[in-house]
Amino acid sequence: MELADFIRLGDQEPALRCLIIGGYAVAAHGHSRATFDVDLLVPRSDREEWFQRLTDRRLKLFGQTPGFAQFTQSEEGDGLDLMFVDGATFETMWQAAELRNFGEIRARIPCLDHLLALKLHALKQALPHRTPRDAEDVHMLLLRHRIDLCQPHYEELFLKYATREIYDTFVRLQRAEG
Repeated sequence: MELADFIRLGDQEPALRCLIIGGYAVAAHGHSRATFDVDLLVPRSDREEWFQRLTDRRLKLFGQTPGFAQFTQSEEGDGLDLMFVDGATFETMWQAAELRNFGEIRARIPCLDHLLALKLHALKQALPHRTPRDAEDVHMLLLRHRIDLCQPHYEELFLKYATREIYDTFVRLQRAEG
């Protein structure tokens, strides 16, 4: 299964809403990079239905926490990571989401601020296997969209989802790039 297959899987009745996050969403916002899996943000209330649909397609669960589940395929195809959020969070992100084309299929991605919030939250976790990629994604999205971190809105976003140290680091990077 590939990205389009996962989106179609969610579209089956009863439809399960999802937002594409991770590398595909970063690319849709203007920074293409290699990605080796599909990442979807879904409401926590749909967890069991997603598990059922994925296991029916012979994907294997190989890791999970209350907030995440990782699936792999026995045949060639993308892995799938699901991120679970409460209904109110999902609804807020869904309402602000942007519809984008992914080949022959259209799907929703988080708006830029919400994608940055997800990336900043990941940076705050300081996971060694994720930090370089997430830092690069944030940096490139800031450049691509010409975001001035000195604007109060972006300082607040960084401080809400990351830390003062992370914010200050990106401000120094912006200043150094002139």
